[in-house]
Amino acid sequence: MKFWYRVCFVLVRVGLFFWHPVLRVQGLENLTKGAAVLCGNHSSAADPLWIILALRQPELFRIMAKSELRRAPFIGWVMEKFRVIFVHRGEHDTQAVEECVRALKSGEKLLLFPEGTRCNGNKHVRAKTGAVRMAAAAGVPITPIFVTRNKTPFCPIDVIVGKPIRVDCAADASRERLQLEADELLRTIYSLGGDSYADHIGENSGLLLRS
Repeated sequence: MKFWYRVCFVLVRVGLFFWHPVLRVQGLENLTKGAAVLCGNHSSAADPLWIILALRQPELFRIMAKSELRRAPFIGWVMEKFRVIFVHRGEHDTQAVEECVRALKSGEKLLLFPEGTRCNGNKHVRAKTGAVRMAAAAGVPITPIFVTRNKTPFCPIDVIVGKPIRVDCAADASRERLQLEADELLRTIYSLGGDSYADHIGENSGLLLRS
C-alpha cells in the first residue's frame, strides 16, 4: 500500500507541476503535529492534491470525497491508493463519518471541504457542518487552508495555512449552533485569501470559534 501511495504521489506531483510549475506555501508553521481536521476552500478538483503537496506529509492524510469518484476511471484507483474515505452525499452516511472520527482519534489528519462542492468566482454555498461535528467528536483542532482560486495554466498556485482553531461546542450540539460554527470556519478560510465571505452567509453568525 505504501509503495503504491508513493507512486501515485509522484505521478500527481509531476502532472500538476507541468501545468503550474510554481507552488507557493505560507503558514506551514501553523500545521500542528498529530490529528487535525484540515478544511479548505474548493474551487478545483485538484485542490486536495495541491494541499497534500504543499503540506509535505502525504502519508499522514486521509481525504473525504464523494463516493461517485470511486467509479471514475484511473482517478478512482488513485484515490483508493490515497486512502480516501468515500461518503455518499445527500444522505447521512454514518459509516463514513465513523471512519473519519476513528482516523482522527488514531492520530491522522483528515482533509475535507466544508462547502461540499466546487465553488468558483462569486458562487458560494452554505457551509456543511460535518467538519465541525467530527472535530468536536474526536477532540481535535481544525486547520483552515486557502488555495488560489485562479487556476489559469502556468500561473503560481498559493496555499495558505491558517492558525489552528478549537471548536467551542459539542458534537451533539444543536443544528443551529453547529451551523454557526461551520459558517465562521468558512469565513476564516476565505479571509486567508483576502476574500470576504460575510456577505454570502449573513451577518448574524457570531464569532463562535476560539483559537
